[in-house]
Amino acid sequence: MNNQNIIYYTNRILRKLKTLEFKTFLIGIVSGNEKNDEVEKPFKQNVGEILEQKLNKKVDFKEPDVLILINPKTKKIDYQIKPLYFFGRYQKLAAGIPQTKWKRKKFKTSVQEEIGKTLLKITKGKDHSFHGCGREDIDVTTVGEGRPFVIEITDPKIRSFDVKEAEKKINKNSKLVKVKNLSFTTKEKIKEIKLATPEKIYEAEVDLEKETSKKELKNACNLLSNIVVNQQTPTRVLRRRYDLLRKKKIYYFKLKKFDPKNPIFEIKTESGTYIKELVSGDNGRTKPSLSEILNQKAVIKKLMVKKVIL
Repeated sequence: MNNQNIIYYTNRILRKLKTLEFKTFLIGIVSGNEKNDEVEKPFKQNVGEILEQKLNKKVDFKEPDVLILINPKTKKIDYQIKPLYFFGRYQKLAAGIPQTKWKRKKFKTSVQEEIGKTLLKITKGKDHSFHGCGREDIDVTTVGEGRPFVIEITDPKIRSFDVKEAEKKINKNSKLVKVKNLSFTTKEKIKEIKLATPEKIYEAEVDLEKETSKKELKNACNLLSNIVVNQQTPTRVLRRRYDLLRKKKIYYFKLKKFDPKNPIFEIKTESGTYIKELVSGDNGRTKPSLSEILNQKAVIKKLMVKKVIL
């Protein structure tokens, strides 16, 4: 490739890169022919050196912010922009919204969208994807320090900004979701939180079929504390999950507020425990359960994740 080609491609790339904020880049050639390497290598070096000088940026062969792919045959230039990753914890203050956005717009919003919409404006990114450390049901809230998450912003044009100010903007723009401890992170953090098995503390308001004494409820709490329960996959999720038997540790089951029909309990469990079924029994698919011990129908009226211990 001659000097004219170098000038042609360099000028095109410079025009595009002026719209992006980045620190490092890498030039690649799409040809599909290894025999052209002797010609392509010096071309890439020349273009790279010119860009380094004119933009005061550095070539990075491992993880560039922008990968520039030139196709000499079609004269097309593709730009692969490294995503931005943010780690934090979220509180979901209202029931009725899912953790992630649905392809079919069944819900007006989600935790992902409440956080992502502000970050897209700040970064001028294209889209976002969300990775939670587990998830709560749509009708469950999350409070306290919140649930850990990573959100990924694709094709960001802005890469450097005050992340604490971004956190404040997210919290100001949303009445449903609040964020804590937001920080830049890497793709590896996604795997870390997905493989994590944090213990959880819940607050559950229960609706009992008949009035029950404080003594009976405390006895049930004792029987449900420091034990391992058997949980067959709940009937409510059988359509999308394998029918398996899981053994889950219940660390404690405490009576937090007594009411003969609507008591409130605090429950600490192993990761992956189905709390609704621990209360209802799910027609015998979870054993033992609060319903089984009290010998009456018991269902959760309101459930809140108080703490995710990571």
